[in-house]
Amino acid sequence: MIIVDIAFATTQADPGDRLTAWRELVNRAFLPLAITPLKAAGLPTEFGASVIGSDWGELRVWRVTATPMSAQRTSRHINSSARDDYLLALHISGTAAAAQDGRQVILGPGDFALFDPTRPYSIAFHGVGTFEHVIYQVPRASLDARWRADRATALGVAAASSAGRLVSPYLQTLARPARAPGDLPAQTFIDAALDLAVTALRATAGVGSHLDLRRRSVAAELKRYALAHLADPDLSPATVARASYVSVRQLHRLFAHDGVSFGAWVREQRLRRCRDDLANPQLTYRAISEIAARWGFRSAAHFTRACHARYGITPAELRSLAPSVEDLPPARLAGQRGDLHL
Repeated sequence: MIIVDIAFATTQADPGDRLTAWRELVNRAFLPLAITPLKAAGLPTEFGASVIGSDWGELRVWRVTATPMSAQRTSRHINSSARDDYLLALHISGTAAAAQDGRQVILGPGDFALFDPTRPYSIAFHGVGTFEHVIYQVPRASLDARWRADRATALGVAAASSAGRLVSPYLQTLARPARAPGDLPAQTFIDAALDLAVTALRATAGVGSHLDLRRRSVAAELKRYALAHLADPDLSPATVARASYVSVRQLHRLFAHDGVSFGAWVREQRLRRCRDDLANPQLTYRAISEIAARWGFRSAAHFTRACHARYGITPAELRSLAPSVEDLPPARLAGQRGDLHL
């Protein structure tokens, strides 16, 4: 479900107040940052900017168009606002120069990079005229469950690279404004975007090319077995390791290589499937406790605590955000018959 809850342009403010209005909006709705307009080769430029901010469930997407400017996040900003997100920055037009963790990256159209707002970073948009930039604001747990993404900050994935040619068009298409209220990306496509982005970042960081094929094969086998037995509340490292003929210690090493524990990975998989069931209007007849049990949670109370910790809302609130069967157009409803997100 996507909710466009912010749409702002500096043209809505008086000319003398536009920069102040922009700074206030960014610091309040996005992140505390130091924003400075940039002059293009000494040419006088009137500052202007606009943004559309959309909530995609746990994900938030910002689409920014503005005249040249820079943004810097310092330790002072971090101390005043604790945010537990990553920023996946996708550049659309113009040029951006960014830096974090001792690394620098230049982003051209279609390039993307990851930034961690819990540490200082800076980005500057140079050139003449306006630039366009998309920011996927992703919960830390969502990426860390795939890979410890903080290893890849300020590493640019070029649109022309092998990974970029596959991933960048997908991210750009996904970020385009919906043509109609019902024309919204399903959670499955959002998950796919994050999977693709992490794969591209791993390749850019040189991780994927040096992995031992046997280790990857065993890790995939462990995950396949765990996914097939998510409904079992007694699923444990020991049972999964035994089924794949590896030691428990080796299982933990394989998951640790991806920067996530076995328990955290299983919990994330269960929560995703519960979330999909709660959002499915075809499953409103199922009690929340049934859905929790279906995916291996020992009790509804345990699921409620895990759901609130992960998404910031209760299962009942999560279900209330989903459209009802009556609200769905016939084509969409027909496409969901029998789809239980197994």
